[in-house]
Amino acid sequence: MRAHPIVALLGDLNVDVTIQAGAVPPPGGEAHAETALSVGGSAALTARWLSVLGCEVRLAAAIGEDPFGDWVHSALSQEGVLTSWLQRVPDKPTGLCFALVHPGGERTLLASPGAARDLSWGAIPTSWLDGADWLHLSGYAWAGEGECDAAERALRLARERAVPVSLDPGAVAGTLCTALDPLPAFELVLPNRREIRDLTGEGDPQRGAAQLRGRGVGSVAVKLDREGCLISVRVGEARVPAFAVDAGNTTGAGDAFNAGAIVGTLSGWDPAAIGALANLLGGAAARVGGGGALPSLPALLSLLEQAPGGSTLGTWLQERWKGDTWR
Repeated sequence: MRAHPIVALLGDLNVDVTIQAGAVPPPGGEAHAETALSVGGSAALTARWLSVLGCEVRLAAAIGEDPFGDWVHSALSQEGVLTSWLQRVPDKPTGLCFALVHPGGERTLLASPGAARDLSWGAIPTSWLDGADWLHLSGYAWAGEGECDAAERALRLARERAVPVSLDPGAVAGTLCTALDPLPAFELVLPNRREIRDLTGEGDPQRGAAQLRGRGVGSVAVKLDREGCLISVRVGEARVPAFAVDAGNTTGAGDAFNAGAIVGTLSGWDPAAIGALANLLGGAAARVGGGGALPSLPALLSLLEQAPGGSTLGTWLQERWKGDTWR
């Protein structure tokens, strides 16, 4: 892998409105809550974590011509994500996602996609995939007509150019399986426990991963929450334990995991090393949310001390991590 691989991404970008309350009141009740705004959307969150790992990141997504759109555009630019491929939709608002964060970090999401579903393939400059080393697609792109068309065209173009493609199936995993089943086109699929069941009908992640591999998927990285992850690649597989963290907001932790799995796969690492980086980023993100403050290098290295043999990954991070320059 070159020092700064080029990763193109296509999918959702929105503003996350995080609401943290000690308890959810019943209908008609009231409660005090803490709120915050952050960059959101599966593709956008993976993009910001790829950027902090030193990748050249090209995000194709749609936002509105409104203050929220201005804000997320500026926020991503400041974090090194190339925004030349963001589209502004004049008659739709920028998407909003309300994340109700429960004690312990688990979240409930209410999404209003707004402009995101109007992403137009014709408005994406042809240079978007030029020289790309990887393409990452959010499964949520298949939820909208224009965005779905863009995702399918991007997938075909990547295959023509022999660019490897990854997929985070998201909550639309069942739709992807029954309506299109593009899975053989993917080098890497990144489901969680529920999504791999929706894709394969298998309740056991290991059997589900084996089925996906049998259907032509190159590699599978299954997110198993507090149990870590299962990485299944051509040369073998590994169950990699999670890092112990105090989860404050798990929103976007899986998207940070995606960035680690993509970079590890691009680098040709073995399954255990891929899982260690993916779990590290996912665990770090779960502390404050995937769109929250990026961790410092010392914070990552401190977390990495939990992993046997983590010094090799630590040395690699010291050469690549850019988060401290944005604090």
